[in-house]
Amino acid sequence: MHPTPHQIVSPKREARLTLAEYQIIYDRLIAIFQTRPRDDWKKLIVFSKQWDQHATGVFDRIKELADAEADVDKKMALRKLFEGAAEPGSGAGMRRDTPGVNEEVSRYNRVLMKLAEAADDEWEAIVAAYRGDMQKPFFEHMQCLMAAAKDDPSRLDQLVLLNTRLIALISNHDAVAAEPEKLEKAAELYRDVLSSVGSLEDLDKKMAELASSGRIDPAFLQISAKAYGAARDTNMTKDEAKWVAYKMYRNARDYFDRQQPVEKRIIEYLLKVADPTERRNLLDQAVTPGPVRATETHDYMYSTPERLFLVIDNTLRAYHLMREGAAKNLNTPEAAVLPSKVRTMMELRDEIVRRYL
Repeated sequence: MHPTPHQIVSPKREARLTLAEYQIIYDRLIAIFQTRPRDDWKKLIVFSKQWDQHATGVFDRIKELADAEADVDKKMALRKLFEGAAEPGSGAGMRRDTPGVNEEVSRYNRVLMKLAEAADDEWEAIVAAYRGDMQKPFFEHMQCLMAAAKDDPSRLDQLVLLNTRLIALISNHDAVAAEPEKLEKAAELYRDVLSSVGSLEDLDKKMAELASSGRIDPAFLQISAKAYGAARDTNMTKDEAKWVAYKMYRNARDYFDRQQPVEKRIIEYLLKVADPTERRNLLDQAVTPGPVRATETHDYMYSTPERLFLVIDNTLRAYHLMREGAAKNLNTPEAAVLPSKVRTMMELRDEIVRRYL
């Protein structure tokens, strides 16, 4: 059977129809942007599952409409829309002095991607390197992401936990940054360490000396985190400064953690145990007196139910105060869903009360 003329569509005509269909989509999106305030644009981008696919086409279409518009006021309105929404360099002849909404959203997503790809012990370094990006607009973006994930409980829980952890890290970062004299001394100590070691073995010994003398404090830890955070995004190899920065940060982090109270270390360990029965058995061991010793792989320690309860209760109180402060200062939402770690901590507190107190 041979096709009839009505069954034949030339590739060029099909391409024109496809372009026309896309232009209809772009024009609808442009109309939405034109009728909504700029503050809503980020929400529109976050909630749109196909925005990444259409973004470039939308920006090109705005430029096309602006170039073709004869009315001066309408032309300027389209140019203003482009300047507010587009990415840098999108469209020749339209220079912008402020970053567009799409660029801003992309920047925040890049920071979140760095966190997603990083190990847990590297988050502090990322916060130190990108604290400037983590301001109120960043947490407004987080709020949009959480709202978009309302029908995905697993994703929502991840975002709430991420948001909570970031707030805690930022609070610690800012508290240390509020004491510039300590930071300057820590930076000087950091430089002295770098200039006084000739090998990684020397570095390990030097860090051990600092730890034994109590000089690895929050300020030194932040300087180490910031140095590694800046180095980790470069193309340095492990044999270069990036690896040295990582070693210093990792050693500082390990030594600092070991200086934490026994109760805090026990609680952190218990919170990582997912199985309730195993966690209950480990809790029994944690409140059973015994020898305190350390091996290459394990630290053996114990405490009392009263002390564990006090630390957990104070931590939860601090968490709620931090949430209130963040809602006020960083414009973060009061989470409708508690992070799983906080829920587990509440369960652990209740279990200590029920079984031991």
